[in-house]
Formats: sequence, structure tokens, C-alpha cells
Amino acid sequence: MAYTPPMRNLNFIILLAIALTSCDGKKPNFPRKTEDNTSFGIKVPSAWINRVRHLEYSTTNYKNDSVVLAEFFTLIEPDTLHGTDINTDFNKVLNMIFADIDNEPGEELIGILGYDVYSPELCVMKEIKGEWYIIYKEKINTFYKSPSISIANNHSKNKVFYLRRVYNHGSGVYLDRYTFYKLINGKVYSCLNIINRASIVGWGLYINQEVQTNFEFADSTDELGVTYNYTFFPGSIYSTDCPWCMHDEIPLISGNDNVSYIWDEKTHTYKLDIPAYKNDINDLTSDKISCFGDFGNDSLFVSAYKKQIDEKLKKGTPQQQKILNEYLRRMQTDNNKINKPLEQKSKAGGTTFYGPSN
Repeated sequence: MAYTPPMRNLNFIILLAIALTSCDGKKPNFPRKTEDNTSFGIKVPSAWINRVRHLEYSTTNYKNDSVVLAEFFTLIEPDTLHGTDINTDFNKVLNMIFADIDNEPGEELIGILGYDVYSPELCVMKEIKGEWYIIYKEKINTFYKSPSISIANNHSKNKVFYLRRVYNHGSGVYLDRYTFYKLINGKVYSCLNIINRASIVGWGLYINQEVQTNFEFADSTDELGVTYNYTFFPGSIYSTDCPWCMHDEIPLISGNDNVSYIWDEKTHTYKLDIPAYKNDINDLTSDKISCFGDFGNDSLFVSAYKKQIDEKLKKGTPQQQKILNEYLRRMQTDNNKINKPLEQKSKAGGTTFYGPSN
């Protein structure tokens, strides 16, 4: 979803929303019978699987892709695919991978497919007792380009497959994330969500940021290490600042730290694991990581980075001290700041996301 600016700056920002609608206009090639909807999922004809397996993925001839999508469209009815009313040759996406991801006999089929590149379906198909089924289907809304999908060689018989998608992209703002999945005993679990890049400049926010990550799976344990590189710097702080003003020459909080997410069999998630010895003022915590994707949450930022802010107020440069004091003063007097008590809103793989209480 698009970034929503704070109320104090709506006079300066114009948002344009384009609503896309979908319609059902395809003729069934594989009409699905009621009995095809089983406890395993939606049955998929072997002929369709074979067609995908031998697809040429031509960049000039879209006919084969269109046929495969049209047949898939009939398989999932009464569900529909977004974007059937737009140019299906230009906007469609069809990217399928055959791989063994659960160490059971045979390969699974994982793919991103749809008529609208900005809103395709993530699907997982599995052969069970000689028949193929769609065992998982999720609509993936994104910006500007289709999600990319990959498979990790993690230390487990259940291999991780993951996708990267763009959540927000525009003037002065960018946010994309990785979502990690596992197939375990015939069920797909979403087991971790981490930021790839989270950047915002302007938008009338007091604090701007640039955050980038990289990750790597361990060789001998089922865990992944994530390195966060981050910088927070003042945005529109002073009364003379415009909504798009920033003070990136005065970094307030910056750092580089590696954390581990370890597989938890009970919850089927990768959980954030921070050893007790990592208690330095600059070490990352769950609350600090939560700030990375929560643009404009001043209350959470001040709470999570309180020790570093206090240190800057004592030992920072005169410029840092001046602008930090102004920032804290504005937080106390601004009627539109987030001042309600924070509560846990959601949790993904050990990262907790907070928001104002209702």
C-alpha cells in the first residue's frame, strides 16, 4: 500500500490512486468440477503441468503464455485473476520453477503468474497420489514490477523459497521486503519477513532514513544472518523547513549490525535471536528493527533509540544537539504526533510491529 503522510503535511502532498478492476471474460479450457476441490486443494490436470514444464518462455511469442494463463484462470474459478481486462500480452507475468522443496518424492511447482504484473498470484502446486493440486495461493500486490522468486539451500530438508516485492515506490520513498516460505507436511508456512531496503526522504517527516540489508543462510544450522546498515537523519524539523527539506548532513543515529533468525519448529517461523551478551548501546534490538519499516513513528523511534539519543544529547556535535533538542521539543508540542500508548500490532519471524492503541 502507498505511504500515508502525517496529517500535518496533507496540504503539501497530493496522492493519486488508480483503482484497477478485474472481470471474468475467459472461456474455460479446463472446466473444474465440484469434486476437483478436495482437502488437498484444487486439482490441476496433468496436461496443464506438462504444458508448463515444456514452456519455451519466448520473449517474442506470447501465445503459449496466454494459453497457460487462460487455462489457469479456469482452474481457480470462482476465484479470479486481477487485470483480465487489460492488455494481457503486455502486463502478464508467468514465471514457474520445478524443484523439490520438501524432500518428498517428486518435484513441486512454485510460480508467480497473472494477467497484471502488479498483482499476480504466488502458487505452490504438489503431486499427491499421482494427482496435482494447488495447495497454496496468495495474491501478491506490488509496485512497478513483478516479484522475484528464489529458492535457498538452507540446512533443512524443507528448503526455503522466498520472494522479494516492492511495497512502496515514489518520489523520496522506497520500501521492498523479502518474504520467506516453507512447505512442511503438505502445508505452506510464511515464516519470516525482512526489509531489503527502506528509504524515505521528505514527506514532511521529522526523521528520514536509509536502511539496507543483506542476508545469508548458515551452512550447518537452519538459520539466516541478516546485516542491517542504517542511518536516521533529520527531515523537516525547523519551522522554516519545507515538507521536502532534510538535513542529511547531520546523521543522528547510524550503524551496522548483524542479527540471526533461527528456525523454530513449534511455530514454523524464523525467530529473531539476540544473545544476552549483545547489550551494547549500539546493538540492534527487536524494537530498533521495527522502526526500519515504520516510517514516521516518532514515538517508537524515540523509545527504541533512547540510549543513543541521550548519548548524542551529551556527546554529539553542537549541530546534532541543537536539532535533536528541536526534534524532541516538536514531538512534545505537535498535536499530530503519535502520542497514544504503543501496542503490538503484528509479528513476523521474531520482529514485532507496534502501533498506537485503538
